[in-house]
Amino acid sequence: MKMYVLQVRTGQEARLAERLRRRGVDAHCPQEERMIRRGGGWQGRLYTVFPGYLFVCCEDPLDIYYRISGQSGVLRWLGMAGGRPAPLPLEEEAQILCMTYSDVPLPPSRAVKMPDGQLVFVEGPLAELAGSIRKIHRHDRRAEVHVPLHGREQILRLSFTID
Repeated sequence: MKMYVLQVRTGQEARLAERLRRRGVDAHCPQEERMIRRGGGWQGRLYTVFPGYLFVCCEDPLDIYYRISGQSGVLRWLGMAGGRPAPLPLEEEAQILCMTYSDVPLPPSRAVKMPDGQLVFVEGPLAELAGSIRKIHRHDRRAEVHVPLHGREQILRLSFTID
């Protein structure tokens, strides 16, 4: 199976992924349980990891092309080449798979504070994407990760907890 990317209307990702799954399409909308500081404590809230994008796994996109393209909210397939959608390169697909292996929201990554004050991610997507982390916001408990989609860099913000 290969992974393809759809650009969709922002805010409709989860609802559209569910609608496509009901039509027999293996569609994924990675979401995370983001930690937000509110009322003096940390609370979890559901956020879409890739706003404006859905991921579809299939052998041949032409088999499902019209089931997807006809849906309200689908803007376009990314990576069109020669009139057909191009799959994600394997390196990019591997990074996306660590966030879409199930449709259960990703829990916050777990970080351990080292004696020198540095954070080391030991669990969760940030541990798997450690080489792509560009900036860590300790106060907000979020890390900026740069992940390519068809060669164009996307900036993701993922939550973490500190032990």
